[in-house]
Amino acid sequence: MNRLSYYTNPEYNELKTSLLSAEECAEGWLLELKDTLFYPEGGGQPADGGTINGIPLIHVKKSEGRVLHLCAGKPEGDVMNLKLDREKRDHFCIQHTAQHLISSLLLSLWDAPTVSVHLGQEESTIEIDSDKLTEDQLFAVEEAANREIRACRQVKSILVASAEELAQYSLRRSTDKTENIRLVEIEGLDITPCGGLHTDNTARLGLIKYTGQEKIRGRLRLKWKMGAPAYADYRMRFSQLEAISSLLSEQPGGATRRLREVLEEKKEANRLLRVLTDKQAELISRQLSGSVTHYPPVLIRELADCPSDLFRGIVKNLSTRGDLSFLLCARDEGRLNWALCLPGGDTIDFNTFQSDCLPLIQGKGGGRAPLWQGSGGDGSGAEAFLESFRVLAGI
Repeated sequence: MNRLSYYTNPEYNELKTSLLSAEECAEGWLLELKDTLFYPEGGGQPADGGTINGIPLIHVKKSEGRVLHLCAGKPEGDVMNLKLDREKRDHFCIQHTAQHLISSLLLSLWDAPTVSVHLGQEESTIEIDSDKLTEDQLFAVEEAANREIRACRQVKSILVASAEELAQYSLRRSTDKTENIRLVEIEGLDITPCGGLHTDNTARLGLIKYTGQEKIRGRLRLKWKMGAPAYADYRMRFSQLEAISSLLSEQPGGATRRLREVLEEKKEANRLLRVLTDKQAELISRQLSGSVTHYPPVLIRELADCPSDLFRGIVKNLSTRGDLSFLLCARDEGRLNWALCLPGGDTIDFNTFQSDCLPLIQGKGGGRAPLWQGSGGDGSGAEAFLESFRVLAGI
């Protein structure tokens, strides 16, 4: 390869060049071109996208000093027409430049050097050699970064021929390279070795937003939204806040306070509901116990208007009697809850109940003697389900 137009002419969207070599592989064809505007993956920045003679690029990589383009097929003809996916290129240029800016500020403000970077489509992450930075410290980095965006600092690359020439620069991080070293400078703020592509000034970054952190390998991984994803995130949060404020009949500034009040009210309402449900379950259990006319006592009943919480309370109360066998069922939200209690032990065989009765309601469940519980998917079979148990119990 003779030229790398992604460095020399990064503004190009199209380029015509010639094919140097084509090699078939398992994924498609690896092409080496005389010139390319496609940046190969490296330094945390994904490879460019686009087409060669209309064939989509799958990947671009460097291998032994060569830039290889992976395509699904081999392009025809002597002239290779390259078309860049400009939207993808600009997105990752913004992500990469913003990462340089943030890493510089993390180091200068809080002595937190960058260890690794992942540039994403919606969110990018920066892992730092520090296990603790407060939210206030990171919001200070966000504020400083957006201030530098407004300052419209120039961003440029510098090619350094030797290690001796490199010594005159104050680098944010060192490099093992000793010749032909590419540096990227944010004017007056940061210089670091980097082979990636960047915007030509900080104003093009638009907006930087800190979104959270997590611990990994004893260090912090910081999450950031940069450029268009940051604007989209603000729009989403604003619209959500407006919707919540409207539902609460509250101004946005008071929405959090009012929401806490609503959650506390709901918590208290749930507590009262549990108390009332327990009392109702106790009352219904007494009524059901009093309705038994068989001896030994057996209760077989479908309960009407009985939600799952109430059903469980009734079953719990009845099962404490110790001498009452029962099969209860109740419909709730498209399913049929059931409970079988057999305190007599060997009077009725549960396995027989499971094979003869449960299929009538498509029922499932289990438990341990003397109590089994579950649900069925077919409430229309409740009557047949109870009748089959009556036959089984000899009632």
